[in-house]
Amino acid sequence: MDGNIQRIFTTENCTGCNRCISACTVSDANVAVMENGRNKIHIDPNHCINCGKCIEACPHDARDFIDDTDAFLAALSRGEEVSALVAPAVRSNFPDYERLLGTLKELGCRSIYDTSFGADITTWAYVRAMQASKATGLISQPCPAVVNYIEKHNPSLIPTLVPIHSPAMCAAVYMRKYAGITGKIAFISPCIAKKDEFDDPNTGNMVQFNVTFQKLSKALRAMGRDYRQAKAAGFDNDRHGLGSIYPMPGGLKQNVHCVLPDAWVFQVEGQPEVRDFLDEYGAELKARRNIPFLVDILNCGKGCNMGTGAIASGQHALQVDKSMYQAKQEAADKRGKLPLGKKSAADAAFARFDKTLRLEDFGRRYTNKFVQPPVVQPQKLEFAYQSLYKHTAEERRVDCCSCGFSTCEEMAQAIAKGINHPENCVEYHRSILNSQKQEMQDIMEKQQSMAEDLRVNVETIFNELSENTAKSEETAAIVHRINSEVEGMTEIAVRLQNMMNILNEKLHGYVDMGGRIVDISTMTKLLSMNASVEAAHAHTQGKGFSIVAEQMKVLSDQSGESAREILASNEQVFPLLDEVREISDSLNSRAEVIAESTNEILHAINDITDAEQRITLTASNLVNTEAN
Repeated sequence: MDGNIQRIFTTENCTGCNRCISACTVSDANVAVMENGRNKIHIDPNHCINCGKCIEACPHDARDFIDDTDAFLAALSRGEEVSALVAPAVRSNFPDYERLLGTLKELGCRSIYDTSFGADITTWAYVRAMQASKATGLISQPCPAVVNYIEKHNPSLIPTLVPIHSPAMCAAVYMRKYAGITGKIAFISPCIAKKDEFDDPNTGNMVQFNVTFQKLSKALRAMGRDYRQAKAAGFDNDRHGLGSIYPMPGGLKQNVHCVLPDAWVFQVEGQPEVRDFLDEYGAELKARRNIPFLVDILNCGKGCNMGTGAIASGQHALQVDKSMYQAKQEAADKRGKLPLGKKSAADAAFARFDKTLRLEDFGRRYTNKFVQPPVVQPQKLEFAYQSLYKHTAEERRVDCCSCGFSTCEEMAQAIAKGINHPENCVEYHRSILNSQKQEMQDIMEKQQSMAEDLRVNVETIFNELSENTAKSEETAAIVHRINSEVEGMTEIAVRLQNMMNILNEKLHGYVDMGGRIVDISTMTKLLSMNASVEAAHAHTQGKGFSIVAEQMKVLSDQSGESAREILASNEQVFPLLDEVREISDSLNSRAEVIAESTNEILHAINDITDAEQRITLTASNLVNTEAN
């Protein structure tokens, strides 16, 4: 996008509506890009012919253009020598245009020339050049947008362009070479494409400023100047003829018919009719059929009066036509009130030009500026279709035009060329939405399946939790019974301990009694021995006492022996009692541990039961939710 200066540009108002693409004479001049998630359409000046159709079509004021208005006014303010060349469309755009001319004089314009006079020269030069070469079928070139299209996009037609300057350039040549105008020249018109003509090396840099009616009017308002308050002024050049109607459709045709009434002048204006005609005209020329004398062609459908940089619009159609009618009447009056179109009037003007002008001074050459469109390989085109989700022939023939192109194929080609993107296609988004819809359906079905699995699993968990809750309750009951049994064991252990204490006391009492019995036995034995001694002393009288003493001795021995056996047995019982006491203490300690453990188990079971009940409630709610 670096080859040509960009005259038309995209503003921040662009919404990416694609109307500029659909209106554009050259679709490749539009480059669609995604900026911050939004579609924006920019211009490639290499392809753009500055026809202005995109500006006309844009409903968002997102296309604007650059001209030389500011530079022109700045040069005047610096006191530079600047003359103005005003297009004949000034009559339709400024009904009191003489006051505009007065304003230009006030701003410092040295001379002001009417391009209508240059149009008269153009008509003369056209006819003389075609008569000299005996050429037919040539294409007129007052319109620089038409020249741009041929040079850039259909250079095979360059030989058919009339080799004569436009009215603006013919007037500029006259100013420089015949009127001796020096300094800079500013062309004031409704055409933004004129700058391309003036900057072309083939035009000799005779015009420095291209000023549009629209920008000039805006600049004057910004300066606080109301041109309608200025003193009226006229043009400084010779009187014009019928050249003043060049801005209207068929204006050139009418001028030619004044000289050659029987000539076939084919008339075409407006895009895309002009483009389509030019694309087909080459075949007609090659076949040498349907060849007119001249093609009167204008880029703007309503002529230059309503060009891209004009003030007049469709709402002023009657005013525009009235101004052209008045211009025709004035031309007739200035020719001595001769009937308009009479050959004698034209002959008089032509005779004057033949005498005073040199045809070679007004000759024009052209340059092949062909912009080779990128070759779209079939695989790239197929990839573009695939990126648009257009897989079938039916999908590739939707042709909804929402992307700005007439067909899906043109859109695919633009994507393959890298000047557009799939997101700019409505069908692409629809396919994405359908794909996302299907994905959502798949996800929903999967979610439903997962929900059903969840419901089944939750029911299983619910049932198992219910069973576990029941088992937990049974386990709690068992623990309660164990705890009760443990408490009974503890009571028995305490009772056993008490009985062991009593038994221990009794045994100690038995030991004490055994000791007393042994003492008694010993004393009895001593008494028996004393009795035996005394019985021996008594001899026969003591015989019975001796028998008693003997029995006492036997009884003492038996009692002593029994007492000793009891003491020996008690000595064996005491360790057993101690061991039983230790066992009882251990049993009591273990019973306490068991009791504490069962209490802890019971608390844990209660906690688990509470948790299970909460989980069961949640599971129940989930099941009910899924059921609903």
